[in-house]
Amino acid sequence: MGDCMILLLAICFGTSLALVYLWYGEMESLWLVRRELGGEVFQGSHSELFILVLREMVSTAGGLLWRKVALSKPGRASRNRLVLAGSPSNMTVQELWGWRLVLTIAGCFGIYVAGGGCFLAMVAGYLSSRLPYIWLANAASQREVAIRKALPGILDLLVICTGAGLTFDAAVNVMVDKSPANPLIDEFNQVLHHMRMGDSRQEALRRMAERCRQPDVRSVCATLIQADQLGTSVSSTLLLLAEQIRISQSHRAEAKANQAPVKMLFPLVFFIFPSLLLVLFGPVFLGGSF
Repeated sequence: MGDCMILLLAICFGTSLALVYLWYGEMESLWLVRRELGGEVFQGSHSELFILVLREMVSTAGGLLWRKVALSKPGRASRNRLVLAGSPSNMTVQELWGWRLVLTIAGCFGIYVAGGGCFLAMVAGYLSSRLPYIWLANAASQREVAIRKALPGILDLLVICTGAGLTFDAAVNVMVDKSPANPLIDEFNQVLHHMRMGDSRQEALRRMAERCRQPDVRSVCATLIQADQLGTSVSSTLLLLAEQIRISQSHRAEAKANQAPVKMLFPLVFFIFPSLLLVLFGPVFLGGSF
């Protein structure tokens, strides 16, 4: 019975691979035709083309699932995770759910074929579906660190531009054009994009605060919104805010440095000290036994 089940699964898996291969050929042709109709010529390697078409296939499959969960709590949570991570590699929610679907099937099938049973296969499928969320959490953490590091320098640049007589919009435009690429510059570029699309400056800054959800960035956005409402000088406000952010970052660094001895206590007690005792007193006991 078990051999028949494995044979049936192998036949299904082989049929699925054949269908995916045929689907890939159709998607590749359609993708290239769409690029040519848009006046673009793909100049990358075949491996790059394979990755792009594969992502589109996964996104298409995920879109079928996304239609069912878009308005549900898991759907909103997925959208929020993607926003906090900054949509790495231009990933969409459809592609995110597509990769969750692919990894779930791969985890279930792999464990079941390996003889893990139905329960372990279900557990493996669930854990595999969480892997994209782990990746997004790591990307969001790296993005938050990059934003925190770049924020004081960006504020100083805004202070210089506004102090030179530029308006806030012109200062942000100059900063986006002249600064190296980083997540914070991307966020200010989004602010410019929303203002060009007709949103007010306050609404664009509120959206930026919602996307970042980083305390210092929210403080900057709130200060800029208040300065816009009251008509106060942006330059002097940003100068004070940049100094406050530097002080708060210095305090955070000192707090992390003070936590280092506590974090080192566990490896010292359970790994380093036993190894040291073994090296020092091991030969004594071994010599005494002989």
